[in-house]
Amino acid sequence: MNPFEVHIPTHIFYGKEKDGLFFDKLAELGNHALLVIGGGSVKRAGYLDEVTSQLNAHHITYTLFEGIEPNPHAQTIDKAAVLGKAKGVDFVLALGGGSVMDASKGIAGLIHDDEKEIWPFVLGEPKHKTMKGAIPIATIPTTAATASEVTAYAVISNVEVNGKSPIGYSFFKPAASWLNPSYHTSIPLETTRDGASDILSHVFENYILGGNDSPLADRYSEGVMQTVLDTMPLVEKDPGNEALRGQLMWASTLALNTIQIAGRKPSVFIMHNLEHALSGFNPDLAHGRGLAILYPAYFKWMVQNGRAVDRFALLGEKLFGIQSSDEKKGAYEFIETFENWLRDNGLYQRLSDVNIPENAFGEIADYAIKVYGSGSPLNAIGKLDKEGIVTIFKMTEDQK
Repeated sequence: MNPFEVHIPTHIFYGKEKDGLFFDKLAELGNHALLVIGGGSVKRAGYLDEVTSQLNAHHITYTLFEGIEPNPHAQTIDKAAVLGKAKGVDFVLALGGGSVMDASKGIAGLIHDDEKEIWPFVLGEPKHKTMKGAIPIATIPTTAATASEVTAYAVISNVEVNGKSPIGYSFFKPAASWLNPSYHTSIPLETTRDGASDILSHVFENYILGGNDSPLADRYSEGVMQTVLDTMPLVEKDPGNEALRGQLMWASTLALNTIQIAGRKPSVFIMHNLEHALSGFNPDLAHGRGLAILYPAYFKWMVQNGRAVDRFALLGEKLFGIQSSDEKKGAYEFIETFENWLRDNGLYQRLSDVNIPENAFGEIADYAIKVYGSGSPLNAIGKLDKEGIVTIFKMTEDQK
């Protein structure tokens, strides 16, 4: 095993019965919360009323900010921080999906540092890595996808420059997160599918590129992936089942809490780099959907170029019981079987299906290299240059 560090400071409360303890914890964070939500789904579902009732019961004042977009806009984050500073809030409480949680991290940082704009702090911009701190953050995730409820990272979009870039600090890890499966039963199936794809990506990325040095990390990651592969089709049939929703939610948290990579070689999140460039170009593209589109093409490109063939074959064996004495054949059988799972779960598409035309592929590849490679080819166990990225994008057009 390779050396590693694990630091998970987030106090996790799982289950709707843990509401009282969670709000007791919030009272320790301060007396005034900036309560951040998205476009209104939590209001329509009644979750906002439940949360504000608990805040009132625990004598926590709150200021509501609503309107965080999918792929949260830097300009909206800036506005929320202005409100939070004006109201003198003590902490930020995110009630929503990954975009709301990511936005809340940026808001908390701007308030702490008394800064006006978040975009200069993201990867590729002049103030990257210079933020000094954040006021406390707490989350109530209403989707199973990003694991932002435990991570140090946020991904910010800027529609003014067609950009999308991450920002990450250890102080962005939430102080407390309440995982309530009952808040997931109203999630539309399309959003659920996209979330399942996102969960898988978090364990796929390092599993594929991180080598064979940590069998325990492999078994852990395979368990997370198997849970998603098995549970998603069941949720399709019974979307209101809290137990199934809870399985996906916990898989999401476990997929990106750093334990999944412990002992492996550090690796780049290649698919995330490419997808962020894609949804920076088209902010209406859900992150998990973009990843699902990339999976088959990226996997095939890797095998065709002789990269991580043994890891793809191992995935086939562990996830689908594929036995082959020929690693390359086993790798391709895994990809084919996984493609069928994507089809069966409504996740098999082309880039042209999500309004990303072929004539934009070069521009998007340039952005990925500029931001995520600092101007150099990405490292996917070897160079992944502009030509390779465009090839992968073009290969998605065969996914019919």
